[in-house]
Amino acid sequence: GSGKTHSLLNTGPRIEDAGLLPRIVVNLFTEIAQDATHSYEVQAAAVQVYNEEVDDLLHLGHHSGAGQNLYVQNGGSVPGLTWVICRQPEEMLNLFARAHANVVYAETLMNKSSSRSHAIFHIRLKRSARASAERAPGQRVSRTARLNIVDLAGSERVKKSGVEGVHFREATQINNSLLTLGNVMSALAARKTHVPLRDSKLTRILDGAIGGNCKTVLLACASPLSAHAQETQSCFEFASRAMCVEVRAKVNSSVDLDMKSLLKQLGVDEDALLACGGGGKTRGGGRGNTAALRVIAQAHAEQVANVHAVASEAASRAEEAEAHAMLTE
Repeated sequence: GSGKTHSLLNTGPRIEDAGLLPRIVVNLFTEIAQDATHSYEVQAAAVQVYNEEVDDLLHLGHHSGAGQNLYVQNGGSVPGLTWVICRQPEEMLNLFARAHANVVYAETLMNKSSSRSHAIFHIRLKRSARASAERAPGQRVSRTARLNIVDLAGSERVKKSGVEGVHFREATQINNSLLTLGNVMSALAARKTHVPLRDSKLTRILDGAIGGNCKTVLLACASPLSAHAQETQSCFEFASRAMCVEVRAKVNSSVDLDMKSLLKQLGVDEDALLACGGGGKTRGGGRGNTAALRVIAQAHAEQVANVHAVASEAASRAEEAEAHAMLTE
């Protein structure tokens, strides 16, 4: 091997030997602890793409076959994936260690411990302003982000790795998915209208993480052995194509409205709203909810109308003042 997994996931006894993932996790929680003006929710998940099937590496029934062959939606989301809330770096590192232990490995002539799947470790983050730091009453601005750390299996020349049977099929699927990833990179770099993201489960999961609204870092690991010179050249060619992909990262912000504050701003009586069926305290289900929404919509419409009326009156006064000034002159 060229050291990809070691560079990403190593948790050796010395801090300086730690891989990228442990460093990222520790730094993330360190930054969170130093931010007193925001609250954070951090979640972790992990999957592997094995023989073109997506497996949940954190599913409690993973060893009995549960959480396997999951569906990948557009945008890279995986319904039913196990997400775990983490409050300390140790929790997240332990989760990822458990996930890593479930990744499929095998021995080949090229690598004593060869990854037979692509492992993807997800971190999902939501940051919200605390009550004292809110921009406006009833509103909480939140920002969301998702980080994907991908441990790609290396491409294999079957003649050199000497694999047969099941491992031959694994190598074929690995090479096909890496070929698709390379084609996606080339299409994005050339700004083609069609990008073959759907040709592989790997590229479908990485939809949104390569090109567009994201920041992408690629670590290319090369073997120093002359016997693997062809693989090294292919690795660098792939990296050079990836460097040509354009990214346009932007902050993902949303505003969470506090209902009580919103009702107060709109001048809606909360008890009257509940009498209509809002808040789930009365029977009538859909009809009550519909009536409650109508009350809110009507109050909002009235508020908008009032704003327009005030603006119109102010404009009229400004025109009258300007006309009077001209007559005075």
